[in-house]
Amino acid sequence: MSNTLSYIIQINENFDKVNSSFNKFQTNVHTGIDKVQKQLNGLRLNNLIQNISSAADGLTAMNDPGIKLSTSLYDLSAITGVTGSKLKEIEGYARENAKTFGGAAADSAESYKLILSQLSPEIGKVPIALKAMGKEASITSKLMGGDTVAATNVLTTAMNQYQVSLADPIKASKEMAKMNNVMAASAKEGSAELPQIAQALEQSGLAAKTANVSFEETNAFIQVLDKNGKKGAEGGVALRNVMATLAQGRFLPKDVKAELTSAGVNINKLTDNSISLSERLKPLKSIMTDQALVTKLFGKENSNAAIAMIAGINEAERLTTAVSGTNTAYEQAAIIMEAPAEKNKQLQAQIDDFKISLFNGSNGLLAYTNILGNTARDFSNLMPIFQGAGTIISTVTSATKLQALWTGTVSGATAVWTGIQTAFNTVMAMNPIIWVVIGIMALAAAIVWVVSKTEGWGNAWKHTVTGAKLLFTAYVETVKAQFNTMVNGIMIGIDKIQIAWYKFKNMAGLGDSKANSAEISKLNSDVEARKESIKAGYKKAASTAVAAGMEFKAAYDSVKWKKESKTDDAGIADAGTIPGTAGKGGAGSSGGGSASAKKSNEAIATGGTKHNYITITIKELNGLKDVVISGKDAANKAGSEVADELLRILAMATTATG
Repeated sequence: MSNTLSYIIQINENFDKVNSSFNKFQTNVHTGIDKVQKQLNGLRLNNLIQNISSAADGLTAMNDPGIKLSTSLYDLSAITGVTGSKLKEIEGYARENAKTFGGAAADSAESYKLILSQLSPEIGKVPIALKAMGKEASITSKLMGGDTVAATNVLTTAMNQYQVSLADPIKASKEMAKMNNVMAASAKEGSAELPQIAQALEQSGLAAKTANVSFEETNAFIQVLDKNGKKGAEGGVALRNVMATLAQGRFLPKDVKAELTSAGVNINKLTDNSISLSERLKPLKSIMTDQALVTKLFGKENSNAAIAMIAGINEAERLTTAVSGTNTAYEQAAIIMEAPAEKNKQLQAQIDDFKISLFNGSNGLLAYTNILGNTARDFSNLMPIFQGAGTIISTVTSATKLQALWTGTVSGATAVWTGIQTAFNTVMAMNPIIWVVIGIMALAAAIVWVVSKTEGWGNAWKHTVTGAKLLFTAYVETVKAQFNTMVNGIMIGIDKIQIAWYKFKNMAGLGDSKANSAEISKLNSDVEARKESIKAGYKKAASTAVAAGMEFKAAYDSVKWKKESKTDDAGIADAGTIPGTAGKGGAGSSGGGSASAKKSNEAIATGGTKHNYITITIKELNGLKDVVISGKDAANKAGSEVADELLRILAMATTATG
């Protein structure tokens, strides 16, 4: 009979409670992890969408000034036929004008386009003249709340109504400057503002030019009529009709001529274009009280306007003098441009000019990134829908795969089901907690074996902890370096803008050149210091990461295999002999064969032998539940306690059996 002693471990009480506790714990853990994962996925998706949207907005902001200016210049080229270097020259003037007066370079280009459209495309062939006219439009716009289009319309209306010759564009630009100052002074002295003056000129300008009435005097009478209720276009129509009546001269009705002659009015003087309009109206002062004659002369519609003009001759003469030869438009614009809001516009124009340079530097390719960015944003906004559809598809696909897997498994298993039925039932009867315990015991045994065969774990742990600290420090330093790069990058950009501004001031002769140069030098030093700060941040992060790597390597190198001492066969007997089995060497080895024979004889004589198995019954497992869910070391603790208890029982059983 065999002397091998077998151990049978029976776990036969409270199993359902333990199983239920374990399953409940497992379900709760999985549910919690799923919830956290879903929240993390939602956060990652929202951050991704926000980042894509921000990038698209950034690309749009970077491209916008360049795209708008480019569009306006292509329109201008289509109108004038100007291309190549001259078109490039016009672009430079538009950008310079925007930086000087604030606003967008595209607005300056639009102003150029209006000038060319409303005056003559031929002006575009003389870019310097177009620049001068654009400057006048920008100055006038400051007096009109920044409305460049309206300002350009005011100037071109005056030019067209007075039929200013455009044969010499440079001379025409000087005439525009003169008219600009006259209208600004007129608006300052009188009640009609620039928009109303432009409306009146649309109706009366050509008639005044034909009647040889100066631009200054026309503005003066527009103000007189405006003050008497004839505003804007209505005042222009009234002024035109009065001048038309005066121009009739000898073709006036006979009865009117007779009445005027009897009143002492010299009819020829009324039509004398060599004198001012005020001088032509003065003879009519004698009939102002004769309402019937005034109405007969000028008609019912224009009689009130005629009386207002005759009564306002002195005011018209004053205004004519006041608006002549001034720089009112320039002076008012200079005052307005000192406002903080205007300074901000000029600074923004400097930044936009930098963006335009980037756009031109990419040869317009930067515009395509704008489209790609917006397209990416559109797709990112649809990502929640895609994600939901993906989940449905994944679920259906997974179900199909699982069904196919199950069908294949069952089909394959049927062929050998009979042969493995008993073993299968035994395995399925085992509770999962047994596998957990066995796994923990195996892991513990493996760890014990490795630790017993190696040395240097203390140093390895020390290096590992130090390496982890350094790795975390490297991560922190990297984040700090990235933030430092962002902040200093912005500040470097601002410094570059300020450097460009001070260089412009030196070129334009603005301010003290020495002070400007000193500021430029200071800003350059600041830029270099910020660059060095960026480099130092990344260098520190890199060196810390390298140190962390060295610590981890040192931890690996610290663990070494132990050197075992050699012994001969006559040494001490193995202390790990399994109870109930034959050992080798020592006292237990002598007489082994005779002892075996003696036990066999005894067995034959007595008709049997003693049991060679021990049954160990574990009746309570409820306590295991508290261990499993007690914390991060619960699994190790459970395995250790079970293993210790089993070893203690086995030792007791061995002692009992002798």
